[in-house]
Amino acid sequence: ATLPRTLRRKEMLGIRMAAIVQLLGSCAAAFLVRDFRTQLVGSPFLHGGTRAARSPYCSASLAVTSVTAAEAATLFGRLSEKSLYLDAAVGACCHSACSDCEWRLPDGGYRFDILHAARPKWVPCYILRDFRDERGSHQPQWIKALFSQPDEPINRQDFDAALQQMPFNMPMGPKGTIKAEQSDLSPATLGAFWNWLAGDAPLLTSQTMRERLQDMSLDTDRLGAIGEGPDAVDWKGFAKALGAPPFERW
Repeated sequence: ATLPRTLRRKEMLGIRMAAIVQLLGSCAAAFLVRDFRTQLVGSPFLHGGTRAARSPYCSASLAVTSVTAAEAATLFGRLSEKSLYLDAAVGACCHSACSDCEWRLPDGGYRFDILHAARPKWVPCYILRDFRDERGSHQPQWIKALFSQPDEPINRQDFDAALQQMPFNMPMGPKGTIKAEQSDLSPATLGAFWNWLAGDAPLLTSQTMRERLQDMSLDTDRLGAIGEGPDAVDWKGFAKALGAPPFERW
């Protein structure tokens, strides 16, 4: 008689636990996943670099909000650019694999001053890079559009409006095509991006946005070209950070 009673108790306990999990599961899961990502975002153990992890914003929605690849592309096509300014100290190089080139890296690659692409490819992760010579300077389009005064924060309403007004150009990376007239940002897409950048905060600064864009980068070199962190984020890192499958076709 004792054994069936024990089994019934275990069965009732299991039912109660299942009810509790069902009631609290979504919130608990969001918290746990968010806490796990909190410890990994920007972590040298995640990216193989040496930069210390930053403290992200306390918003469980960061872990559960996601968008489709096409929706993420409507964002990436506004933020990405064809040029990326890296290291002003790098001089002229013919990139002809000269054995004695001072700009060669041990693995056979090169250091670059400026990178160029045929289509928008990178979201620059810097506020301004001024080479102070004939190569000029570069300020990312997202800075110009969202932070006309880089030292002043932007609120959510102005952020959404300014981002929506940014011109869209089909970028390199996504596995589909979006025409400019089809590139309007949905409320869900805007919300997912704000959550990644600012969490529950009412305001977003240019410095915080730069750091959170860097957190999207999958580059194992966490120092970047000049020691300021990853210089840019590409399509794969951008999409994955927003929960979008980067290789999804549409």
